Amino acid sequence: IDYGLDGFPWVDGMKAKMEQVFGIKEFRLCQQGVCNANMDGRDIVCVMPTGGGKSLTYQLPAILISGVTIVISPLISLISDQIMHLMDAGVKAVKLTGSTSQSESDDVDNRLEAMIAGSGSSENDIKLIYATPEKIAKSERFVDLLQKLDRAEKLARLVIDEAHCVSTLGHDFRPDFQKLSILRQLFPRVPIMALSATCPPLVLQDLLNILGLAPITDGEAADPDGGTVYFSSPLYRPNLHYTVVPKPESGAKVHEAMVKWILENHQGESGIVYCFSKKASGFSLALPFDTEKLAQALEKLSNRKIKTGVYHADKSDKEKEDLHRKWRDGHVKVVCATIAFGLGIDKGDVRFVLHHSKSPDGFYQESGRAGRDGKDSDCVLYYRPQDAIHLSSIMVGEKDGAAKLHAMLAFAQDLEECRKLQFAKYFSHSTSLSLSSWSTSDSSALDKCGHCDNCTRPASAIVKRDVTFETWQILKYLEEVTKKRGEVTLKQLAEMVTNAATDGGGKRGKGKGKEKTNVDMERVCGGKVEMKQDDVERLIIDLLLKKYLKDQYHTTAYSTTVHFKLGDMAFRLMRLSKEGLE
Repeated sequence: IDYGLDGFPWVDGMKAKMEQVFGIKEFRLCQQGVCNANMDGRDIVCVMPTGGGKSLTYQLPAILISGVTIVISPLISLISDQIMHLMDAGVKAVKLTGSTSQSESDDVDNRLEAMIAGSGSSENDIKLIYATPEKIAKSERFVDLLQKLDRAEKLARLVIDEAHCVSTLGHDFRPDFQKLSILRQLFPRVPIMALSATCPPLVLQDLLNILGLAPITDGEAADPDGGTVYFSSPLYRPNLHYTVVPKPESGAKVHEAMVKWILENHQGESGIVYCFSKKASGFSLALPFDTEKLAQALEKLSNRKIKTGVYHADKSDKEKEDLHRKWRDGHVKVVCATIAFGLGIDKGDVRFVLHHSKSPDGFYQESGRAGRDGKDSDCVLYYRPQDAIHLSSIMVGEKDGAAKLHAMLAFAQDLEECRKLQFAKYFSHSTSLSLSSWSTSDSSALDKCGHCDNCTRPASAIVKRDVTFETWQILKYLEEVTKKRGEVTLKQLAEMVTNAATDGGGKRGKGKGKEKTNVDMERVCGGKVEMKQDDVERLIIDLLLKKYLKDQYHTTAYSTTVHFKLGDMAFRLMRLSKEGLE
């Protein structure tokens, strides 16, 4: 069965309803195929890029099919936004989350009981219920109602959004999602739909196993006798323009740079600035990116030309919903947020996203909030090598945290390779995602995008130099410090080798004085490194990525410090003398 075709009896009515309710005249990407498979009562896995229009693929069939569709979603922000849009469109939709009041919950229960009994007006029937995975895991009352709906043949479908969260192999594993494995046991006859923006083969197989879904069958040639119908769309979105810009050292200068960039490029337009932390605490006191401080700075420095809002996990559900409404209605233009903001938000005119990302996975997902209307939008990563240290502190202990951070650093440090190709190679290598996921009808995965910063940067803008000797100096210096049981951070290492400080780098021993080691730079490595400190910091990160250096974490109850040691590749170069290099 090719579910992408028009020859199904419900297609004309479905398209008419789509325009009537949602104001959409044409399906995009694989939307029609997913809707047809949904109408046909199939189990479905749908992988579409962030901003590809996944929500329509279950909302439209839910309106047309008898009964209620349950949508399980991880984030309050997504749920609130979807409910707002559905209610505006006249669709009977409700939510059940931790913030739902008892009276609201009782009202939903009563309406469901009426549906089960077949009493009351069908006009009052709920078509979509949005619930968090915790609701399924912890509310016996809700699960009992779902079972009654199922017995009354009024439970139309179970939808799991951000379904990669069920897998420990995914980049955003959530333990509550694994408890959704009970759904197939409780409701063996009810079709299940799993949605995700990034679901590589390993995660896909894990997802099928956990949710109790049959092996996949392609949506364009589906086995009519069974299987989970699989749909996917290209992950590359040509209207998103990726850029990495140097980040100033001080927080005040970063704020000024952001204000200047926003006013010059997107004054009066909607955008998101993703931050490292929700508020200044611990190591982040030194960061200019906590949400509250940044929002205040953007408004103040722009003379209130930039209207900002703040979103993070400590905001109450009411505050989050108020912000969503103000942002959607245009009263707030720029939201300063942690990653929790924007997942699934259906706001088409986000013209820019500014990032300080921890991994390419997060960067791709964050950037997907921009340009959902298909118009040109900017995705800008602010970067300086010192970020490696702050991010290491955040990611220590995360699954594959170091590997993902190193991939993000490699992305940011690269001034030549097309950003589209970098994404394609990262996802195909790190997650076994097929390169074809980055192909479109107009270009193959290996074609350059032609519009990112690296594609548009003139060759004359890049100055190349041989840094073999400077690398040798850094390694020899670090060897000497290590011999004396010293430890150095990125900043200390860069300062010491450029300043040729005779009182050395690093600290020795655990006594109160923390005696510093002394290194004779002239004797050890022929003098100081003749490069700017910023360039040396960039070189140090490059040496880390190429395994000439390695990072070691020292964690206390209050902070994580990252020290640099000699890596496996260092000794190949260090065995040479200064004369041998020259």
